[in-house]
Amino acid sequence: MNTSPRTMHIVFNSVTEDSRVLKCAWSLANAGWEVLVCGARPGHHDDQLKIGYATINRVHLKVVIKQNFLAFFLRALRYYKRIFQAKFLPDVPPSIPNLVRARTTLKPIALAFRPDVIHAHDYTALPVAGALVEYLASQGHAAQLIYDAHEYVPGVSHLTGPLKKVYIREEIRYSAMAATVLSVSEGMSDLLIPHLQLTNRPELVANDPLFEGQEPSPRNMRRDCGVDDQTPLIVYSGAVAPQRGLATVLEALKVLPNVHLALIANPKNQTVLDLQSQYAALKDRFHVLPYVPNSELVSYLSTGDIGLIPIHHKLNHEISLITKFGEYMQARLPIVVSDVRTMAAEVKRLGNGEVFIAEDVEDFAAAVKKVLANKAQYQSAYTDEVLRERSWEMQAENLVKIYNRIANAKPTARSHMPFTIITELAPR
Repeated sequence: MNTSPRTMHIVFNSVTEDSRVLKCAWSLANAGWEVLVCGARPGHHDDQLKIGYATINRVHLKVVIKQNFLAFFLRALRYYKRIFQAKFLPDVPPSIPNLVRARTTLKPIALAFRPDVIHAHDYTALPVAGALVEYLASQGHAAQLIYDAHEYVPGVSHLTGPLKKVYIREEIRYSAMAATVLSVSEGMSDLLIPHLQLTNRPELVANDPLFEGQEPSPRNMRRDCGVDDQTPLIVYSGAVAPQRGLATVLEALKVLPNVHLALIANPKNQTVLDLQSQYAALKDRFHVLPYVPNSELVSYLSTGDIGLIPIHHKLNHEISLITKFGEYMQARLPIVVSDVRTMAAEVKRLGNGEVFIAEDVEDFAAAVKKVLANKAQYQSAYTDEVLRERSWEMQAENLVKIYNRIANAKPTARSHMPFTIITELAPR
């Protein structure tokens, strides 16, 4: 029996802002697994980080361009390449971006590490992870594949039609050879079964926030916004894009004259910059704040009055119970959410907030006023039992059981390390 099983996680981002990848790595390492996360390097040099006992190698998985002009040029080049291909080569399927580069980079790493499990985070990593499982088998080493379906690919709006077909083809191919498929919600599982032609239901590991692993934040959101405890403060935390609905919120601030908005996001995000420019007249009440460490986020959010999820109606939005939903709950913030199916139903079930019509400024403003008028009533839904059910610790128990089952492993758990990323390691 293998008492020190190994798992290699693959993800096409820089890892440090991907809470699901970090939590998976941290929990599995605490449970006795040797964990190596391979993510994409954010600069010109590979580097190595740590999260608890787990190692994070950020390597050459994709081209990283920092120069704005060059990035614009490459985007334009890819756009015209797609146009040319659609017009003159309609029957030739497009290639998956960075596939050859990632496989070439990761093959020697996988062979040296010899994982028992390779964990593909999202559809972008699956063709690479599946190919590595096949490569290791050709070298005499058997590894199990886990496909962690973060999104429902037919509902991913930024993929072109031909590229979406290629990803779906590879997704069906490799999910068929996976030891298990993980899903983030029951609604997504319902869609994945026919989409991936699965005979078994995906196993649920929701992306809930840390409960016992939370740490107090040295920062205070109200102080960072320059507002006192009596000022109504609504907050949005996470990725920003037009379909996330921040324009609805900012339009509503015009009829909510005493309310301030805290936006915790990447301040260099183009949509954030566009919103700051478009709503410059609201700059005294529109506060853009940088990200805080994931383990401190709940503490940081807790000084707000309402957590916002104003997203538009998109297929993946309808089926998801997104990360910030649980983070707002752990911070004991009432939630104002648009009428997307899964989250609206959960708010109505728990009584922890209000639902408004997506993109309806007047209805959003009414929901905010209603919650601010009786905040304590909505917070009363947050019993210790409810919060425990929506914790990563509960999800991690299931994740570890899944891992131990498919690898036939009984690792010895370690004393828990703090959920802290160590970044002081030098570039390689």
